[in-house]
Amino acid sequence: MGDGFSFDFDEVTKLAADLGRAPAKAAPKIIAAVEATAIAVRDDWREPLSGSEHVPGGAGTVTHELRGAASAITGMSAVTAEIGPVLRGQGPLVGMLEYGTPKTGARGFGAEALFRNQQKFEDAINEAGEIEL
Repeated sequence: MGDGFSFDFDEVTKLAADLGRAPAKAAPKIIAAVEATAIAVRDDWREPLSGSEHVPGGAGTVTHELRGAASAITGMSAVTAEIGPVLRGQGPLVGMLEYGTPKTGARGFGAEALFRNQQKFEDAINEAGEIEL
């Protein structure tokens, strides 16, 4: 990640462990929180790229993908979201803007988008874990 950006995910990691013990009724709210956050991060990342004269199609390359898995054996499930530029069209240029090159500094649009949405995500996950049986 570019200079000036750092994230402390200790609380998110602890929260993930706690959610492993969350009631099954919490699962739909957890999935909804992950998906809503992925969309919000994607949209926030696209915003500074929209109308760019250097990468006019760059905003459209930033996408999100939601993945889920469940195991009947362990009784556990997982949901993840991946947000970032696709590696076609102007996607590689968006990646270069995000992380920089040897001759240009990182812009960190994606990192900023993640940071702006982190607290709202944590609040939604905490709320999902408070569901009564």
